[in-house]
Amino acid sequence: MVIESIDNIEVAYELGKKYNVYMPIVETVYKVIYENLDPKEAVNNLMTRDKKSE
Repeated sequence: MVIESIDNIEVAYELGKKYNVYMPIVETVYKVIYENLDPKEAVNNLMTRDKKSE
């Protein structure tokens, strides 16, 4: 299987940092791909994070 838009994750992550945009899903996917974050831990982190008006 091929992950759609995997090439864009790094770009989206860097743009988010550059413009100070909070993008928890992009940040988490980036960490799974490039920083070896365990996918189960990643899902848990996203599902249990504090709620915000988004």
